[in-house]
Amino acid sequence: MNLFDYLYVDLDKVISLYSQLTGGVVELRETQSEKGSTSDNKRNYDFKVFKHDAGGTTQDREQDKTTIKPYHALLQELEAELSTSGYLLDLANFDEGKTLKDIELRTTLKNALCIKCTGRIVIEDYERIKKIGQDFPEIIKLINRSHADSLRDTPEIQKIEQQIKELENVSGDRNAKAKAKKQAKELRTGLDTLLTTSTAVDAVPQWILDGMGTWIDAFLPNITNIRVYPFHEENDEHVFGHLEASNFTVSDSTAFHFTYGSFPTEEFTMLGIITSVPSDEEEGFAPLQEFEKEELEDYESVESGFRGMFRGFDGIEAMVRTCRYPRVLVHPILVYRQTSPNKALQRTSR
Repeated sequence: MNLFDYLYVDLDKVISLYSQLTGGVVELRETQSEKGSTSDNKRNYDFKVFKHDAGGTTQDREQDKTTIKPYHALLQELEAELSTSGYLLDLANFDEGKTLKDIELRTTLKNALCIKCTGRIVIEDYERIKKIGQDFPEIIKLINRSHADSLRDTPEIQKIEQQIKELENVSGDRNAKAKAKKQAKELRTGLDTLLTTSTAVDAVPQWILDGMGTWIDAFLPNITNIRVYPFHEENDEHVFGHLEASNFTVSDSTAFHFTYGSFPTEEFTMLGIITSVPSDEEEGFAPLQEFEKEELEDYESVESGFRGMFRGFDGIEAMVRTCRYPRVLVHPILVYRQTSPNKALQRTSR
């Protein structure tokens, strides 16, 4: 039996697809919760002689009964149902030697609902990059301060420090002391300049960091991409999509990046709904062609103007979305690592 480490699960999509394929989620576990609230409807009268509460107390109760299928069984059965029903293309089962550039494969992708692929992955969390960009100037200061302090412990700097101390403690006549102090001051100035100007990391211009944050806020807010590279020798071919933060099994993004990293060393599998299979030829669909005539009615001019603004931003959005041939864009449903039993690790009971 294989075990699965699920990195990402879009449970809403899983339940939706499974329900369509099977006619409903099998009821194998039942949970029941009850919510209750109490409210007083009392009016207080104070006649100085006696107090009296008029009215009464009402109670409202609400019950919620939910039946769901065990988590991992549901995920694995969904894959099996998609495959046996003809909705899933598993790249591992496609003809050997064919890649995402293959015409037959791309034709099959256009007629499939889902794709499953395994390979090295890259995680691109733009909000994390923006946060690092905001803190980067202070990080640079810290690194360079640490670098400067480490320089103070080098033999060369220690030798200069010793020379400064000796010059500051020179004995003799007044002129000799003044000359020595002047030399010590010059050495100190030169040393301080060396330590403050010697940097381990160069600072990034602030306008670049600010611009990066603005770009992310405008075009990539809350976006985390995953890119799966199913073919080791074809680094320009990958299947990618956007991951919703709420669907990660490790909810804290910092903990996730610390545990898995943005470039995990192990291979992962992604199953997703195919949303775009770009062609290597120029796009032939022209939605604004209806306005390409000599005279437009007033209402057509207004519509053409507004719709033209969207098309005007297509170039910028294309730079951000990066969905171009031979890549394939998907809506990720599952991302996981699958492992088989290792006989070398098996131990029999005594």
